[in-house]
Amino acid sequence: MPASPLTTPKVPVELVQAPLGVSRPPGRAVSAPNAHAAGTAVAGTGIADVDAAAQHWREHGWVLVEGLVPTADIDFAVEELWDLYPHPDEFHRGDAAHRDRFRSRSYDQGHKLPAADTEGAAFRADQFLGHILFPYESPRLNRLQVHPGISEFARLAMGMDDIRIYQARIWGKYTGVTNYEQPFHQDRNHNVVPDRLAPGWWNLEGFLYLSDVEADVAPTELAGGPADASRPYDGPPGGDRMSAAGVRGSFLAYRPDVWHRGVDLTRPGGSRFLMSASFKPAGADWIGYDCVQPVTVGRSWINFAATCSPAELALFGAPLPGHPYWTSELVEALERRYPGIDVTPWRDALA
Repeated sequence: MPASPLTTPKVPVELVQAPLGVSRPPGRAVSAPNAHAAGTAVAGTGIADVDAAAQHWREHGWVLVEGLVPTADIDFAVEELWDLYPHPDEFHRGDAAHRDRFRSRSYDQGHKLPAADTEGAAFRADQFLGHILFPYESPRLNRLQVHPGISEFARLAMGMDDIRIYQARIWGKYTGVTNYEQPFHQDRNHNVVPDRLAPGWWNLEGFLYLSDVEADVAPTELAGGPADASRPYDGPPGGDRMSAAGVRGSFLAYRPDVWHRGVDLTRPGGSRFLMSASFKPAGADWIGYDCVQPVTVGRSWINFAATCSPAELALFGAPLPGHPYWTSELVEALERRYPGIDVTPWRDALA
C-alpha cells in the first residue's frame, strides 16, 4: 500500500496500556467473560496473517482475523467494561436490578418488530438490547475503538488510506434475555443506495471480540460467500454454513453483500461482548450508521479527543494537518476545546 499521511502510527502496547487513573469498586470481578489463558485455542475459521486475511476479505466478502488485537490490550480495556454492563456473574444471579440496568443502558434503536412467537429464526426486538454507543464512559474502551491494528487492517483490506469509521458501539448479550436466533440476512441499512461491490467503493463492517466467542455463546454464522455480484440481494447463496467462533482480540470483517445471521446463546450463564468498528471510504456520504458530532461537546468525547493523533481524529472526519481548513486561530481553538491534545502536528504544518 502506498505511504499516506493518513496511515495510523503504530502505538506501543505500553502506551495503549498506560495507567488512566480510573478507580474501581473493591471486590468486583474484572476478568474477561469466557476467558481462556492467552494462547489457548478456540475452534474457529480464523486467519492470523493480516495480508492473507485482507485478501480473503476481498475475494470472499468476509474473514475472521484471528487475534488481530493482542489479548493484553483486550483484557486491559475489558476491566472497564463492567462500568457499562453487569458482569455476567452478577447478571445471572437473578437480581432484577442488574437486568434493569442492562435494559436501561441499552441504546434504543427504534426497531418496530412484530412479536415473534415461534421458536425458530426470527428478528425479535430484544435481540437488539445491549448496544452502547461510542464514546463510552471508559477511557480504555474509547482508546480500543481506534486501536491501530483495526484501522490498519481496514485500510489494507479496502485498499485505500483515506477511510472513516462510521459505526462505533459495543454490543453485549446474555443467555436467556431472548432467543437470539435470526434468519440469514444482508445489512442493507448502512447505505441509502444499492451497494457498489467493487474496490474503491466498498465498506467494511467489523466486530472486535471483547470476549472469547465459542460455539455456545453466539458466534455469527455466515452462509458460504457473497451473493452473485450482479444480483446481490436475491437470497442466500449455497454452500456450507460457517461459524465465526474465535478468541478475544479477533476481528470479524465482512461486506454488506455477505449473508449472515445471529444465533442463540445456549451456555448456562453465558455472555458475549463485541465492539463494532465499521469503515467506509472518505467522502462516501451515502454510507453511514452512527454519528459522533452531537456528542463532541460531552466529557467522554473531549477526554478521548485529547488523547488522539491527527490520524485517529481523521477517522471521524477531522481535517489532517496541512488541510486548507486550518488557520493558526483554529489550531489554538482546537487546543482550548480539547485540553491536553498535542497540536504540534497542526502548528508544524502551518509553519
